[in-house]
Amino acid sequence: MSNILVLTGSARPNSASSKVAEQVSAAIARHDGAQGTIVEVANLQLPFFNAPTAPSADDYEITDPNVQAWSDMVQAADAVVWVLPEYNHSMSGIQKNAIDWLYSEWKDKPLMMVGYGWYEGAHTLAAAKHVCDVVKPEIRAEVGLGFMKQLNVDGSAKEQAEVDQALDAAVAKLLA
Repeated sequence: MSNILVLTGSARPNSASSKVAEQVSAAIARHDGAQGTIVEVANLQLPFFNAPTAPSADDYEITDPNVQAWSDMVQAADAVVWVLPEYNHSMSGIQKNAIDWLYSEWKDKPLMMVGYGWYEGAHTLAAAKHVCDVVKPEIRAEVGLGFMKQLNVDGSAKEQAEVDQALDAAVAKLLA
């Protein structure tokens, strides 16, 4: 069985990110033996990054229990999906913070990125790729979903068949 973490990217109540994550989790469930577990980034309760050393440093130690729990989740997952809202042509701060707390956990981890927003997530996907240049996951798939195209602004599907087709194809690549 494939255990796939689906990380939301917004702390906003009733965020589009949660609805997009639900669509991703449903796509994962359509593949035999795969299970998506949605992780609401706000519920991780991670402090703003303040470690005395960088996570890439040899002497890096996690001292915060919430960060340790997050690290354990990522390590235990077979793959991860980042659901990436586009905030001012970039990633959300809270999601970037969650990614920044970890380093070795991301290396070679199979990753699927789902960007969404007015520009089909193009800018947030580009920003996430820059982060990936450093933390080095294995990017297997990416999807861009646009408001008033495939999605309504609340994150629900406007064109369900298009959303399903895009996500199913990406999940197949993630699980390959």
